[in-house]
Amino acid sequence: MTSHSIQRFWHKPWNEKLTTAEFLFRRTLAKLPYVPVPVDLEIARGESVRFWWSYFVGFYDRDRAFFDYWGQDQGDLRFLWKALRPGDTFLDVGAFHGVYSVVAGKRVTNRGRVIAFEPSPRDRRRLALHLRWNGIRNARVEPFAVSSAASELTFFQVVSGDPTRNGLKPPASDDLIAKINVRAVSLDQYISDTKIERVDVMKLDVEGGELEALYGAEALFEKFRPILICEVLDQTTQVWGYPAREIISLLAGAGYLWFETAADGSLIPHEIRVEYPEVKNYVAVPREKWPLQAEQ
Repeated sequence: MTSHSIQRFWHKPWNEKLTTAEFLFRRTLAKLPYVPVPVDLEIARGESVRFWWSYFVGFYDRDRAFFDYWGQDQGDLRFLWKALRPGDTFLDVGAFHGVYSVVAGKRVTNRGRVIAFEPSPRDRRRLALHLRWNGIRNARVEPFAVSSAASELTFFQVVSGDPTRNGLKPPASDDLIAKINVRAVSLDQYISDTKIERVDVMKLDVEGGELEALYGAEALFEKFRPILICEVLDQTTQVWGYPAREIISLLAGAGYLWFETAADGSLIPHEIRVEYPEVKNYVAVPREKWPLQAEQ
């Protein structure tokens, strides 16, 4: 700060000094690549989940608590908490840094199980760090990409730009990427090999490869009928040569109902659209499980 800035700060009322100090402190934390910070995700009024995260979002809002969770998927995470029960099994396909895995791990407790798939070595390290910091001992991190069959594939990891665009196809952007070799598995084969006996909820976000992942999970969906939280986005599926609505149609044909999540984690019925331009997750629920206990 310059001497003029310091003088202006000194002459502010105490409440404005506090606000400025919080803003500057938050901006400083946001510049650190690894710093353990507690984050609170409000589930309902008077109920929240606290977990440790490795970096801080630089946004500031004086009307929000300093350690509030700032992600765009608050409604999805609130739904996840309500949909899971202690002892459940959760699959996180495309786990990235693991916020879904951490929240699910806390919810299902050590009686349950979390299996997180993340093929990027860089992002898998941060995922494992978050699980360790939060004492999630019921999680297994798998280094595989998920597709329709087992194979060796090229994975496109964003080096400079938006790292959430990592995937098995080059992203539809000008981000700088690096190619790495990864092993892909189908979920059906993985479930068979590891003898998993239940899958209750699954999250799927693999940058357009969702349809391929679902093709390799037909037995899983037929046997376990899990609830699915899934990204449906034309921008990513077009790189794979299909419109995102095919994801919706595939599971609708298998007896699934589709919903959108409200901010409080409740579900809103969804009708299939022609286009899906928004970065957004949708929820698929087996018809026989609707209404969910959490929605009643």
